[in-house]
Amino acid sequence: MSISFRAAKGGALAVALAGLMLAGAGQATAASEGATISDSASVSIPGTGVVIQANTWNCNFYSDKCSFATSSKALKSGSAYKVETIKNTATVTANGWGATISVSPSATQVSKETARIAWTNTNTWISDISGIADPSGAFSTSITTCSDAYAFKSGSKAWSSACT
Repeated sequence: MSISFRAAKGGALAVALAGLMLAGAGQATAASEGATISDSASVSIPGTGVVIQANTWNCNFYSDKCSFATSSKALKSGSAYKVETIKNTATVTANGWGATISVSPSATQVSKETARIAWTNTNTWISDISGIADPSGAFSTSITTCSDAYAFKSGSKAWSSACT
């Protein structure tokens, strides 16, 4: 989409209107391209044939609050595979000048802009976390969600991380 205009009298008004039109165009594009952003990363647990996968998703655009989800999965030949311990740690950060964040469910506040939640399961293949981030601040522009996956199986362990 291209927008052109001529600045004559009231040039500032034309600039402001063009900015509003571009902002509206961006929102329409976001809705049509999807409302989430995601990442995934995998690593093998040595000597087991098991892959530990870290996954993360969060909203791409928001007006007030933003949903997020993270998971740690243990897979063997692409299928769920039980491990002795599997842990997922979600780290959610508000980006922008003066940004702060609060997260639901209850999280450990690492700094004013970063919160962390961890969940550990035993004798299963998955550990996952989901919640709502409430970023704020004068110029809070986005959130970043990181998923740190840890697994232990047959005396071996591995870590994997993914971030949006």
